Amino acid sequence: MSKKEKNVEMGSPMKMPDLASYMQTVIEQLEADKKRSAAHTYTYALKSIAEFYGGAGMPMPVDEVFTPGRLKEYEEWMRREGMRKRKREPKGLSLNTISTYMRNLKAVYHQMVGEKVLPYNPKLFDDVYTKVESQTKRALELEQMNTLLCTDLRKLPSDLRCVLAYFLLMFLFRGMPFIDLAYLRKQDVKGNRIVYSRHKTGRQMTVRIPKEAMELMKEFKNRNPDSIYLFPILHRQESKKKRAGKVKKDKELYMDYLRALRGFNLKLEKIASLLLPGVKLSSYVARHKGFPFLLKFNSLQNISA
Repeated sequence: MSKKEKNVEMGSPMKMPDLASYMQTVIEQLEADKKRSAAHTYTYALKSIAEFYGGAGMPMPVDEVFTPGRLKEYEEWMRREGMRKRKREPKGLSLNTISTYMRNLKAVYHQMVGEKVLPYNPKLFDDVYTKVESQTKRALELEQMNTLLCTDLRKLPSDLRCVLAYFLLMFLFRGMPFIDLAYLRKQDVKGNRIVYSRHKTGRQMTVRIPKEAMELMKEFKNRNPDSIYLFPILHRQESKKKRAGKVKKDKELYMDYLRALRGFNLKLEKIASLLLPGVKLSSYVARHKGFPFLLKFNSLQNISA
């Protein structure tokens, strides 16, 4: 009988894995499965709890992490000291971010339970915040959307024109997510329709191009003949000549998208302050499908370069 077998037979405690190494394995698997958004979120969740434990490299044995008391301490630390991504200052994290990180940890915990690394405790996360709720009103009123649709883009600062144009196109394309707009290829345009695959699900979608969107597409299209993309959102793309029609690795492109999304939302905040003071504008607002008044707009004659 081997020493390992003897230890098991004698009931010697098995060495618990470290949370950092375990989560890194989970992240690598998500990357391999091309689940970029989930991998990105798990990466930040790992960075956050590592900061709570004193920084990268500090031991985080999973049997110590996954206790009601330690999880509550971590939640309170996030509310008080958690680092915000943008400025890296200890201002406390939003409830949505706290919930996201806790739900990531909960998913990792359930995976460990399934692998019999840890015993199951059905009440482990009962005392920490894991709710999913919107803290902002995402839909715009008819009058507010009308203001944006009828804005003369020529009167906006140059760096805001294309941002509002993209926002309006997302709305006109029936709430298309920003990631799908960014990844649209020139070949996806089929006459008066766009046929593309949802980035999140891979499901094929067909969207009719409303006449209101034609001028915006013409004005803000990608003018680089070597680019495969319909709009110049992914700035670090490689040309068709260099890669024979292939784009960069998925992970690099996804990081380009995240940078573009951050810039897009920051500039939407500026647009809101100029055109709709007091209203929250973000990429999610254009995705809201509660706009039954889309067909009430006959033209966007004021929207031109």
